Amino acid sequence: MQQSINLKEIELAMDKFGEVVVFRNDKNDIFIMSMEEYKNKKIREEIIKKLKESEKEIENKEGIESDIFFEELRQKYEY
Repeated sequence: MQQSINLKEIELAMDKFGEVVVFRNDKNDIFIMSMEEYKNKKIREEIIKKLKESEKEIENKEGIESDIFFEELRQKYEY
């Protein structure tokens, strides 16, 4: 399925937001968003990815106890 991009919509978005990002998701939908919104989206995706990795570590008992972790931080940063 081929979608046409309405260049007028891109121009309007650029007038409103300045820099914009045009991208396609895994469902082949096309999106136009401001650069700031896109950066925030990528940050949220990275946070979710790290949280999932952390949950997996906890399930596999690969993490360390919080009191040990915070003690290591205190020693490292001397606070």
